[in-house]
Amino acid sequence: MAGESPGIRVGREHGERFRRALVEAGAFDRSRKIISDGSSVYLPILEASSPSISRLREIADFEIIRLNFESEEPILKPEDILGFRPSFEIVGDIALIGGGGEDGGEDGGEDTGEDAGHERAEAEGERVAQAIMACNKSIKTVIAPLSDVEGEYRTRRFRHVAGEERTTTIHKEHGMRYRIDLEGAYFTPRLGTERLRVAGLVGPDDMVLDMFAGVGPFALLLARRCRWVVAVDKNPVAIRYLQENARLNKIENIDILEGDANEIALQYQNAADHVIMNLPHSASLFLPAAIGAAKDGGTVHYYCIAPKEDLGRDELLIREAAERLGAGAEVLYCNMVRSYAPHRHNVVIDFRVCKSAYSD
Repeated sequence: MAGESPGIRVGREHGERFRRALVEAGAFDRSRKIISDGSSVYLPILEASSPSISRLREIADFEIIRLNFESEEPILKPEDILGFRPSFEIVGDIALIGGGGEDGGEDGGEDTGEDAGHERAEAEGERVAQAIMACNKSIKTVIAPLSDVEGEYRTRRFRHVAGEERTTTIHKEHGMRYRIDLEGAYFTPRLGTERLRVAGLVGPDDMVLDMFAGVGPFALLLARRCRWVVAVDKNPVAIRYLQENARLNKIENIDILEGDANEIALQYQNAADHVIMNLPHSASLFLPAAIGAAKDGGTVHYYCIAPKEDLGRDELLIREAAERLGAGAEVLYCNMVRSYAPHRHNVVIDFRVCKSAYSD
């Protein structure tokens, strides 16, 4: 019928989680109003066939419908000001935009040309920052990365672009609050839906080992669903914020340990119902420790970077690591979590560790 557009009907108790997941996936239709009744919420969407929408079934059941959603009053967006859609993500009240003046050219160019390039890039970054802040009054700071994730502690360096000069904020996600220093410990909001998916797989009697916990977005969310969490990180800044975030969210069923995950995992052999391995660039180096810590029948949630045409590339590494320990690995789930770079994706592989069938 005329005036109808696609939407999702879901139980009221899941409405806000679905809205956030749709926004994160770029599938929420901001031009139309949400509708609710006594038992359901009706969320307007942009494309009913989007794979990101299908993944929402990992949170809860829903129904795709067509409905006459009322139009929202036009909201000024950064692209309305700039003439193009800028790439940025929001953490708390901080917006992270592109690197801007990070790359100034190869050695051998004239200094004046390089300086002019930096100045143009920084001016463009400032223009983008002002547009973002004009359209979102809750944004108090805009920063741009000067580096990719680097070093032993997986951190990034930033430059201040606009607003208050700081890299600390409080980020809210799935009813939790996380105090974060973006320069001191790595954090991305783009794994919010993935964290919720894993939380839905954890049972109330489970023990979870989070081998690379950071400031706690996996560990603390899972602690609300399970019996006990062991959260490990090598970065002392991340550990300090993880401890603070546990207090902030009143989480007590958690042990927070600073140190090398390979060594600490040895203390929890055959103990974990779930092992979280969110270290996508080098998780394969920790596979023996993770498999050893998992119970027979336990699940490991392994994250890696893989090419678009071969998302399950690391499945062979997983099976080989298990076989060297006299165990088996049954892949339960493999999917893209987010786009990482052109033709490269952040991928999750869930696999079940099988030990008893392989023992003598």
